[in-house]
Amino acid sequence: MPSLPREDSARQPFARAGEVGKLLRATDWSGTSLGPIAAWPTPLRTALELLLPMGAQMLLIWGRERRVFYNDAYAALLHDRHPAALGQPADERWHRAWVEVAPMVDEVFATARTLTLGDRRFDILADGQPTTLHFDMSLSAVLLEDDTVGGVLGVVSDVTERMQTVESATRERARLVQMFDQTPGFIAVLRGPEYVIELANATYRRMTGDRDLVGRRYADALPEVAASGFLERLDEVRRTREPFRAVDRPVRLPTATPGVLRDYWIDFICQPITDEHGDVVTIFIEGVDRTDRHHARAALARGRASLEQATEAGEIATWEYDLRHDRFSCSPLGMSLYGLPPDSQPMSREAFRLLVEPDDLPVLEEAFPPVIDPAVRGPFDVEYRVAQERVGAMRWLSVRGRGIFEGDACVRVVGTIIDITARKLQAEVWRESEARFRTLADSLPALVWMTDPRGQVTFASRGFETILGVAPETIEERGWVALLRPDRRDAALAARKRWFAAPAPLSGEHPLLTPAGSTRWMHIEARPRFVGEAFQGYTACAIDVTDAHLAGERLEARVAERTAELTAQIAERERVEETLHQMQRLEAIGQLTSGVAHDFNNLLTVILGNVDSLVAAGKRGLLDPRLEPRLDHVRIAAERGAALTAQLLAFSRRQRLEAKVVDLNRTVTGLLDLLGGTLGRDIAIETRTPPGIWPAFVDPTQMELIILNLAINARDAMPDGGTLVLSVANETLGRPERAEEPPPGDYVRVAVTDTGTGMADAVLARALEPFFTTKEVGKGSGLGLAQVFGFAKQSGGGVRIDSTPGTGTTVSVFVPRAATAADAPPDAPAAAPAEPLHGATVMVLDDDDRVRQVAVEALREAGCRVVEAADGESALEALLHEPAIRLVVTDIAMPGMTGIQFARRMQDLHRDVELLFVTGHADPSDMEGVREDRLIRKPYPRRMLLERVRAILAEG
Repeated sequence: MPSLPREDSARQPFARAGEVGKLLRATDWSGTSLGPIAAWPTPLRTALELLLPMGAQMLLIWGRERRVFYNDAYAALLHDRHPAALGQPADERWHRAWVEVAPMVDEVFATARTLTLGDRRFDILADGQPTTLHFDMSLSAVLLEDDTVGGVLGVVSDVTERMQTVESATRERARLVQMFDQTPGFIAVLRGPEYVIELANATYRRMTGDRDLVGRRYADALPEVAASGFLERLDEVRRTREPFRAVDRPVRLPTATPGVLRDYWIDFICQPITDEHGDVVTIFIEGVDRTDRHHARAALARGRASLEQATEAGEIATWEYDLRHDRFSCSPLGMSLYGLPPDSQPMSREAFRLLVEPDDLPVLEEAFPPVIDPAVRGPFDVEYRVAQERVGAMRWLSVRGRGIFEGDACVRVVGTIIDITARKLQAEVWRESEARFRTLADSLPALVWMTDPRGQVTFASRGFETILGVAPETIEERGWVALLRPDRRDAALAARKRWFAAPAPLSGEHPLLTPAGSTRWMHIEARPRFVGEAFQGYTACAIDVTDAHLAGERLEARVAERTAELTAQIAERERVEETLHQMQRLEAIGQLTSGVAHDFNNLLTVILGNVDSLVAAGKRGLLDPRLEPRLDHVRIAAERGAALTAQLLAFSRRQRLEAKVVDLNRTVTGLLDLLGGTLGRDIAIETRTPPGIWPAFVDPTQMELIILNLAINARDAMPDGGTLVLSVANETLGRPERAEEPPPGDYVRVAVTDTGTGMADAVLARALEPFFTTKEVGKGSGLGLAQVFGFAKQSGGGVRIDSTPGTGTTVSVFVPRAATAADAPPDAPAAAPAEPLHGATVMVLDDDDRVRQVAVEALREAGCRVVEAADGESALEALLHEPAIRLVVTDIAMPGMTGIQFARRMQDLHRDVELLFVTGHADPSDMEGVREDRLIRKPYPRRMLLERVRAILAEG
C-alpha cells in the first residue's frame, strides 16, 4: 500500500484534528500501554493526522489491544458512547458491534489485505435504545516500519437512510400486491410491446389454472388466450391509447389440467398507462367474473317457463302491472277468475277497477302505494271479491305480489292469484261454530279454556271471573299455570313441556289461587284436538272440588315427602364434603412434602459431593485411612435420605414418569423370582394373570417398584407366614366413592392380597397419609402406601384398599388402559465412546453456592475449565465473552429465570452449546421436551455427573 506522509515532530500533534484531536491532546495516555503521545509510533501518529481532519466517517483500530480512534464525523455515530470510547479497547466499549467487526479486523491484521464490504447491518444500542444501522465499509492495513500490520484504517459510510428507503419501497410493493390479491376481481399488469406479465393477482392466477405467470410473455404464459385474438385487442389499445371495455363477454381459460379449458363470462377493461412522452408503457387489466350471474340468468329464464307451467297446474294464476304503460295483464287462468275470456287482452288500471267488488276497492287502493314506494318496497297481499255482476256469484281472490325496480323507480308489479272462495266459506262456518261454543262455555259453572299447539291460551270462559275472580283476558295472556300455588308451579311448568310434546288426555287436581290469596282445588280434564294427524292444542274443563278435598291429609303427605327428600340431600352433601376435605388434605400434604424434598435434595447433593471429594482425597493419600469407614457411613445415610426424598416426590406426584404401553401380566410374572428371594420361604406366592388383559399405559419401572413395595408391606403384615396373591384384571369403573379412587373409565387393576393381620377402620382411614405407620420405630418410614397413591394419581389412575382385621388386606392399584397393545422391549442402545474432559470449557449455573461448588470442583478435578454463574442473566452475559463454552450444567428450579427458560433463550443465541439439566423436585410438566439422558436428579454422585458430561460432549 502507498506510504503515509511523515508528520512534523516539531509542531503540536493533531493541530488540525477538530474536537477529537483536542480530546486526544487533553487526555493523559501515559497510564496506558501506548504511553504519552510523543512516544506513539510514527505510523500511528501519521495515520491519525490523516484521518482526524477528514469529513468522511473514519476510524483507526490499533495494536493487539484493538484500541479504537476516530474523527469528528465518526463520533456523531456513537451517541452516548463518545467520548468514553475514544482510545479504548474495542471489546470493552463496542460489545454488540465488535462481535460483527472483530473477525474482519483480525483478517486485515493477519493478511494486510484491504476488505471492502457493502451494506453491513449492525444492531446496536444508541442512547440506551436498540437501533439498526447500515454501513458501507472499507478496511485497510496501516504498516509499521518493519512492514508488519500495526493497525487497521476504516472508512465508513452510513447508508441507513438509503436502505430504509429501499426497504420501505419493497414493503409498499408487497402491500399493494397483497391488496390486489384480496380484491374479489381479477387484476393483471402487462409491460412493454411483448406484454410481459408484471403482476397477476390471486383471482387472475386462479382463473388461469394457477400457472406461473409473473415475468413471462403473455403469449408464452397463456397461449390459449393469446390464440383467441386477445393480443390483437391489446395491440389496438396500445396503438389507439384508448381503453377497451367488455361486458358479459364469453372466454375460455385454461385450468390446472393440461388441455382442459373452462368457460367464463367476464366484465373487464384494458386501460393503457402512458409515460411522460405519451407512449403506452403498461396495460392495466381489471375485471370481474360474471359466470355465476350468467348461469343464474339462464336458470331464471328456464325457471320462469317452468313456473308458469306449474302455477297453471296448481290452479295459481299470475298477473303483471306495467306502470310505465298502465297495462294490467293476467295468465289465461287469471282472466277466467275475473270472469273474462282466457285470451283477453291487457287492460288499463281503470278498466281493472271495474272487475273488483266496489266495497273492496278501498282495501286494494290502500295496499298498492307501499308496494311501488322505493323507500318501502313492501309486499302486496290482499283479499277481495270479484264484482258479482262479472261472475254471477260471490268469488274471493287472494292476490300477492312484489314491485320490480330499476334504480329508485318501480317499473312493474308481478304476483299470483288464488281462488279462496271455498276457504272463506269454510271460515264462516268455523266462526259460527266457535261463537256457539263460546256462548255455551260462558254459561257453564266451570272453567273452560283452549290452547294452541304451543300452549298459548286462545280462549278462556267467563267462569274464571265468576269462580276465581280472574278476568278471562288475564288467563289468555298469562295462562292458567300462573294461578297455581307456588309449590306446584315449577312441577307443572316442567310437566307442561311433556303434555305438548306428546299430546294425550290429562286428568288431575290442582290448587289455584284467587286474587285474594285463597286456595281453590280444581279437578281438571283436558283433551287434545287434532285435524287429521296435526295437533291443534288442548280443550280443558275444570270444576271446583275444594269442599271435597282433604287439604290436611294432602299437606301432611307432602311434608313427609319433602322431609325425605331433604334428608337424602343432606346425606349426599355430607358425603361430598367429606370427599372434598380428604382430597384437599392430601393435596396440601403433597405440596408440603414436595417443598421439603427440594430443600433436602440440595442438602444431600452437597453432602454426597463433599463425601466423594474426601474419598477421592483419601485415595490420593491425603486423608487418614481410619476416616474412610466413617465416610462410608455418611454416604450410606445420605443415600437413604435420597431414597426417602424419592418417596416424598412420588407421594406429591412431582416425579418424572416415562409412561409406556405395558403388558402387566408380563410385569407380574417377571417379578416372581425377585419376590421369591425377597419375601422368604414362609410366604407362598400365587398369581392370577388371566388371558385377555388390556394393555396399560404406565411407567414400567415405577410399576415394578410399586408391586415390590406392596409385596414387602404384605410380608410385614404376615409375621408368621401366609399367602401372597398377585392378580391382574380388567376393570370399568363408575363414579368413585372415595378420594383416592380413580375417575370413571377403563383401567387395568393390579391387586396385592395378603392373609395377614388386616387393618382397623381407624388405621385404614389414615393409611395413605405420609409418615403414618403402625410399625415399630426404625422399621418403616410411613411413605410406602403414600408413594403408591402418588404414583397411581400421577399416572391417571387411583388406589383402593379393602381390609378386614384378622383376615387380610387387598391393595388395588388402577392404571389407565392403553389404546394399543404392548410391544416387546427394545434392545439397549450401544454406549457412546468416552470423551476426555481435560481442557473442555463447561459452565455451571445454580443459584445455591454450595450445590454449585460441588459440581464445579468435580469438573475441575476432571480437567475441565469451569465458568460459574448464579443466575440466568449472568450466564447469558458470560456466554457472550466465553465462546469456548461447550456445555452448560444448569439447575431447573431457580428464582427469576428457571433453567428451562434459560435454555430457550440460550439456544436462540448459541445453538452449538449443549445442555445438561439438574433437578431436585421440578414438576414434570415444567420439563416437557427434556430428554432423560440430559437430566440428572439430585442428589447425585460425582461419577454420574462426569459420565453424563463425557457422554454429551462425545455426542456433540
